[in-house]
This record gives sequence, structure tokens and C-alpha cells, in this order.
Amino acid sequence: MRLDVAATPNPTLHQEPFMTPEEKHIVRSLIAVAWADGHVAAPEEGVIDGFLGLYDATEEEEQELKEYAKEPRSLDDIPFDELDDEGREILLSNAALLSAADGETSDSERDLLKELVERLGFDEEQADRIIQGARDGAIAAGNRLLLDDA
Repeated sequence: MRLDVAATPNPTLHQEPFMTPEEKHIVRSLIAVAWADGHVAAPEEGVIDGFLGLYDATEEEEQELKEYAKEPRSLDDIPFDELDDEGREILLSNAALLSAADGETSDSERDLLKELVERLGFDEEQADRIIQGARDGAIAAGNRLLLDDA
């Protein structure tokens, strides 16, 4: 939030949009991945909510993206040409984690990941490195949480 004192003698607080267009594209893309098996499960919603928090989404942005998530989405809804290299890696690594967020990776989710790799322009070696890195990071984070609870 920022204090707006320029226009009036009585300043008001208001929240500016904090998400960049690319961040919105990444969240929209993850929503499409979440729909791969025909529904968005609660753990997948939690991952999407986590990204909204990570990207400092305003209430309006959060509402817009949650509304977007109510309708089935596909890879055709992803603006691939508007993602830079970092955005493409973020999308693939988190798509791999999101596809397993509900405890299993369905055949449709596996197929979608393969198609996503192709559309993002990664070769098999790059994709394996990105996906494995994401999974290794998730396992390490999970192990730290377990140790912290002990």
C-alpha cells in the first residue's frame, strides 16, 4: 500500500497492482495445468493461492484470477510468446509440482507436461533438468519441514 497525497488534502490509502503481466501469465498457465485432469483439486488451489501471495496479488487481481480458474482451461489458453526464459522455466518446474499436488500425476497430466515441454521449446535434457530440480527442491523442503517438526 502507498499513501496518495498528491490529489487531496486528505490522503487515502490504496493498493496498487503488484503483479507483472508475466506473473499473471504464469498463474494463468498453472491454472491450465491444474485443469489437465478435468478438475482443480484443493491442493492445486493451494498452490495457485501460494503464487498469488508470492506475487503480491491485490484483492482485485486475486479475484480476477480465481474467476479465471472457475472455467476449464487448456494449454491453448497460455500466452507462450509472452514468457521470457525465466518465466518458461518457472512455469515448467511449477507445472511439474502442480501436476502431483493432489498426490498423483494422472495420465492426462503427464501428457499435458509432455506437450508443455514441447510448446515451451525445451529439449528433453533441459526439461528433465528443470523438472528434476523442482522435485528435488520440493523433497528437500519437505524434509526440512519434517526435521523442524521433530
